[in-house]
Amino acid sequence: MGELFVKDGAYSSNTDARQYLNSLVKSVAVAFILTFVILVIAALLLCFTDFPEKYTLASAIAATVLGVLAGSYKVARRNPDRRIISALLLALAYAVLAYLIGCLIKGKIMIGSNTAIFTAIVIITAAIGGILAGRAGKPTSKYKGGSGVLPNKFKKGGSGYKLGKTG
Repeated sequence: MGELFVKDGAYSSNTDARQYLNSLVKSVAVAFILTFVILVIAALLLCFTDFPEKYTLASAIAATVLGVLAGSYKVARRNPDRRIISALLLALAYAVLAYLIGCLIKGKIMIGSNTAIFTAIVIITAAIGGILAGRAGKPTSKYKGGSGVLPNKFKKGGSGYKLGKTG
């Protein structure tokens, strides 16, 4: 079948919509897996150490932040033309899926202040991940290293000076 290309700069001309969606789904999966791993580690710390239980919410927020940051960074690096939009789409997918999973676990649908705080944290973190993904590839300065003249003089067998030997 024919491939779908989105024009007008919405995606890069080389990437079709199916590849973009595939990349987004993989990044959401990475975000959820990392969040789950961090939550399991936090649960083990709470269970088997004297780690105070008052840090349960903080560990859940930290797991969410790290998971969304990793996922948004990944999806933003794969789509450099629209880094922020890609990261925010990841945040939307992550927040909706996390909400649905929470509703299934609790057995009821409920929207409260924690839902709003969670959504705000996810969106802000994803935007930061998108921004960081754009900064990672840029050189920090125009300096590309030395001229190479001095190191080349001392290379073994080079045409420069030889240390310790005369003639």
